Order: sequence, then structure tokens, then C-alpha cells
Amino acid sequence: MEERLSRLEGAYEHLATKEDIALLKSDIADLKAELFEKMNVHMRWMIGIQIASLVGIVAVLRLLEQ
Repeated sequence: MEERLSRLEGAYEHLATKEDIALLKSDIADLKAELFEKMNVHMRWMIGIQIASLVGIVAVLRLLEQ
């Protein structure tokens, strides 16, 4: 019986423990927060560039009108 139990314990070495899962969930949450922050920065840049382009186009059109 003891031999079968040790063989089973050896077979489950590659499985994750509750602690491993908790660490993985924590890492995923950290990555999501970092990704959200970086996406916000990129979105702000994109909106800023679009506004600047629109202002530039309006300025050129006004110059061409005169």
C-alpha cells in the first residue's frame, strides 16, 4: 500500500498547488493593470495626435480660403 501511495505522490509532482494558482492569479492581475495603464497612455497620445491633425487641417483650409 505504501509503495502505491509513494508512486501516486511522484506522479502528481507536475501539478500546480493552491499556492501556485494564487501566485498565477496575482501575476495575471498585475499584468492586466499594467496593460490597462499602457493602453490609456497610448489612447491619450492617439487622441492628441488626431486633435492636432484636425487643427492643422483647419488652419490650412483657412489659409487657402483667403
